Formats: sequence, C-alpha cells, structure tokens
Amino acid sequence: MLEDARKGRPIQRSVTLTEPSNQVKDYDRVITMLEMSVDDTITLDAQAFDRYVMDNWDWSRFALATTTAYAAETPQALGRWREDN
Repeated sequence: MLEDARKGRPIQRSVTLTEPSNQVKDYDRVITMLEMSVDDTITLDAQAFDRYVMDNWDWSRFALATTTAYAAETPQALGRWREDN
C-alpha cells in the first residue's frame, strides 16, 4: 500500500484478513502422547490416522482458506489484479 501511495496510485484503505489460527497445541499433544507411550506398536483408528499421518485435521480447510486469502494479498497477486481492472 505504501508503494502505491508513493506512486500516486489508488490505495487500499483497509486490510481485512483473518488472523491465522495456531494449531501447535494439537501437534504437540500428539507428539507427547507418542513419546510417552511404552508400547512398541501404536494402533490408530481411521480418524486418528487421517489427522496424525495424513495431516487432515478438522481445521485444515479453514487453514487453507486463510493461507489462500493471504496469498491473494501479495504484491504479485495485487499487481495482476490491477492489470486486469
């Protein structure tokens, strides 16, 4: 936005991006559970496998949408938008 203002171009007057959520506690909990296990084999149900192995959590879609929104606000994306409009 500062670059646009310096060059006399119209500027975006607000930023409305969703704050990214922090899911570190989810990962830390799983890692700690595995570290504390005394079992040689860990058995996972389908839901646990999907989360812990495939990294598909309940919040994954929200995280992807947030990342996509931030990517759309990068200078490269905004430059392409200006060229199209």
